[in-house]
Amino acid sequence: MSRSSQRELMSSGSQNTHQELDIPQDGPEVQPPPADKPKTSRGWRFWAVFISLSISAFLSALEGAVVSTALPSISRAVNAGEDYIWMVNVFFLTSAAVQPLYSQLADIWGRRWPMITALGIFALGSGICGGATSASMLIGGRTIQGLGAAGINVLVEIIICDLLPLRERGQFMGLMFFFIVLGSVAGPFLGGILVDRASWRWVFYINLPFCGLCLALLFLFLNVQRPKNDESTKESLKKIDFIGLFILCGSISSLLYALTYGGTRYEWSAPAIIASFIIGIVGIVVFFVYQVSPLCKHPAMPKSLFGNRTSVAAFLATFMQLMLSYAPLYFLPVYFQVVKRSSPSRSGVQIIPFSVTFCVSGLIGGIVVSKLGRFKAVHIASFALQIISVGTFTLLDRDSSMAVWVILQLIFGWSIGMPNPSLLTAIQADIPDSLNAASTGAFAFVRSVATIFAVSVPAAVFGNRFDQLLATTEAVSDPELQAGLERGQAYEKASRVFINSFPEEIQAAIITLYEESLKRVWYVSLAFAGAGFLFVLLEKNLVTREDKDTSEFELLDNPNTAEGNGAKDSRAGNV
Repeated sequence: MSRSSQRELMSSGSQNTHQELDIPQDGPEVQPPPADKPKTSRGWRFWAVFISLSISAFLSALEGAVVSTALPSISRAVNAGEDYIWMVNVFFLTSAAVQPLYSQLADIWGRRWPMITALGIFALGSGICGGATSASMLIGGRTIQGLGAAGINVLVEIIICDLLPLRERGQFMGLMFFFIVLGSVAGPFLGGILVDRASWRWVFYINLPFCGLCLALLFLFLNVQRPKNDESTKESLKKIDFIGLFILCGSISSLLYALTYGGTRYEWSAPAIIASFIIGIVGIVVFFVYQVSPLCKHPAMPKSLFGNRTSVAAFLATFMQLMLSYAPLYFLPVYFQVVKRSSPSRSGVQIIPFSVTFCVSGLIGGIVVSKLGRFKAVHIASFALQIISVGTFTLLDRDSSMAVWVILQLIFGWSIGMPNPSLLTAIQADIPDSLNAASTGAFAFVRSVATIFAVSVPAAVFGNRFDQLLATTEAVSDPELQAGLERGQAYEKASRVFINSFPEEIQAAIITLYEESLKRVWYVSLAFAGAGFLFVLLEKNLVTREDKDTSEFELLDNPNTAEGNGAKDSRAGNV
């Protein structure tokens, strides 16, 4: 390709929503637009909104994780019995199922009031949970919390995408993901402290003052324009995909039921579990078919989101990324507490290398993508590192030195965090900004569904492998011991105290069972990393846009601007 042709390509690319550089290997490299182009200044109003969004995202992530360490105390306090698991599952269920609804509401009624409403619902659910006097009341409160968290998760990212051009989103998304990951990592630690030092009720009450602060900031400063909507409420409601939402809720509920009770209350081969899996999987397929069919007039996930290979590849890579992210948080503590015989508190310290690099690398990854103006190289390098680090996790055993497991965690945490802020950038790189809400809603939905599987699938793999080995290990052939470890109970009993309660010969045999079962988890995780690597290879090498291709949903300077009065044009309104 000649230099003049390259200049023509870059000139024409600036008029489109994206650029793809098609350069022969022996030709000169086309550079992205100059990095020293003047940047848009960010006023104090922008930072007030960004801080409130960051706190909201932190609280949502915190509530998804804080219950983990407090769950036994909460279950005993409200006599939850075997229903304790739904205190966790119902939060993830509702937060995943209604996320597409919020993206549609944001397009119909703007960003401001749906965001404020979602945060208010989250605060209401937190108050109900904190004051719960029964298991049903607590589960109901967690349901309401999940409904609010769904809106927070979607709208925070939609608003950031509205206020920033694609080139700048990476660094701000990196900062946002720092708060999200911090909430997820700090949740278990904070939950344990609140239960020990105060009361389990403060696991939920702690949200209320921060929600109040965020609501005040958003009410005062989140004032963005939007196209004027003269439709009646009835006409606007017709644009919401209620049928798709119903199909989605039913499908996710069915899958969650199967993943919750398979291998515990029922055998995996039980008709109820098989039927739940079939209904859930078929239901999700039906949902996506319905979204692209003529029957769905206003789809929550329009087919234009999946009309290019970069967006599709990034959606699939996002799913694989989430499938990998949770395995260390749930199974490295098992390795440390059983195989290395650490106390629970010490095991928490031992996974700090992963937690810290996971947080920091996301922030750095977002800045790198914003500076380069490209994301594919970062994605390829990150997933390649994931393959290497997860593959070497299979070598961990009782003889592994501290240097080994620290270095492996540092590499894995770095590889997981780096692509996080730019996966949404990749999804939006080849579609117009007018689809920000729909693409962000779909992105959040994929992450939420992946989160459900990211915990359940490794747990099922671990439990099944443990049961297989348990049945063929002579040293642990005692029926009473086997009954206490099979059908998912091995994970519950993963502690130094449990291991030390047996003679040395049996201790060694049980540790071997855990070692081999953990290796199976890492092998499955390796498959996810490999699939993610293949998906990011399919992404186009796009240069991210430096300007927004729409002026809708920009932050207004005057918080008191009324609809059509002082807005940027006659179509702009108060959101």
